[in-house]
Amino acid sequence: MNVVLSALSKFTLCIAVVLLSISPAALAALNPQIAIVIDDIGYRQTDFSALELSGQFTYAVVPFAPLTQIMAEKIFASRREIIAHIPMEATSNNHLLGKGALKSSMNEQSTRAQIRLALDNVPYASGINNHMGSKFTTKPKQLTWLMDELAKRQLYFLDSKTTPYSIAERIATERGLQTGHRHVFLDNKLDYDSLDKQFKQLIRIAKRHQLAIAIAHPHPQTVAFLAKIAPRLKALNIDLVPLSTLLPSTTRLAKNKHFPSPRSTAMLRHAVSAK
Repeated sequence: MNVVLSALSKFTLCIAVVLLSISPAALAALNPQIAIVIDDIGYRQTDFSALELSGQFTYAVVPFAPLTQIMAEKIFASRREIIAHIPMEATSNNHLLGKGALKSSMNEQSTRAQIRLALDNVPYASGINNHMGSKFTTKPKQLTWLMDELAKRQLYFLDSKTTPYSIAERIATERGLQTGHRHVFLDNKLDYDSLDKQFKQLIRIAKRHQLAIAIAHPHPQTVAFLAKIAPRLKALNIDLVPLSTLLPSTTRLAKNKHFPSPRSTAMLRHAVSAK
């Protein structure tokens, strides 16, 4: 009996030592985490209201927009994350692309030059995501040029998933970038019920997978909604984090999805055959 108690005491002590050795940051990371990217920053004076939000939102700043530089400076000063929101050719409505868009008709030299100009125009960017791009993100050759330019600057790529046919995340993974994709668009509709429905979907995904990524826009209705989510997230034990915080996990998921190892493929086949 004494031997058993002694063994239990030693086991309890070991557990206590392990728990004490875990940093508060690591313990906090046990909570599900979400990233919310606010796109289209830089066009309008009203975009400044999105910068007044408290919390670790990630801001996608459009290159060559009227307020690109001042917005990037303010975001950087507030210690939030910046990415470049680069226009890419869509299957329709390309009149909305704006200046400096990447188009599938451009040759390699022009594409790479345009990418470099866009990146140079958004200071402090940690990565990029696509603005529109439902056509460009289906083009393997053009995407390879893009990912190679990003790799040179050690930037990451977030696929906004403006089309279910996008292969951008796969190409990013293939070229060795940190990458991930958007799970939810928060504000395709701007009434409160629609915003709340999409937010709840984001929370469900985060609880199920320990992470989720949303894209929103600096509409007044969206900003007003996002200004009130902090208490809800706290009550749910969900952390709002910079997008880059999730990238080690999303990159691993992307690798497993697009380039599964022989072992994981065999395990999947076994699981399917066992059903």
